[in-house]
Amino acid sequence: MDGVGLIIGVGVMIFSLAFIFIIILLIPNKVTKEKLIKVIGEENIEKIKQAKDDEEIKAIIRALPKKRRSKLKTLMESQDIRDVLKALHEHILKERSESL
Repeated sequence: MDGVGLIIGVGVMIFSLAFIFIIILLIPNKVTKEKLIKVIGEENIEKIKQAKDDEEIKAIIRALPKKRRSKLKTLMESQDIRDVLKALHEHILKERSESL
């Protein structure tokens, strides 16, 4: 393979990888109960279920190890704790409110 063919091959490969990367970025990330449980952890989910109000839930989330907090931020695609509370109420705590 000569130099021109190599340059064309590398150019096509870069373009195709960039195209695939853009498509992956544009696919929406869906938050599910299973993903929340996996990221936050079973023991912390139990603490959250037993929490009396949102302030206790915020304290539990802020007490998570840095690695778990960064995974949670990535999952939520946000750094705002209100988005996390909304997802927790929607997926985890709705069972508690339905049982009351």
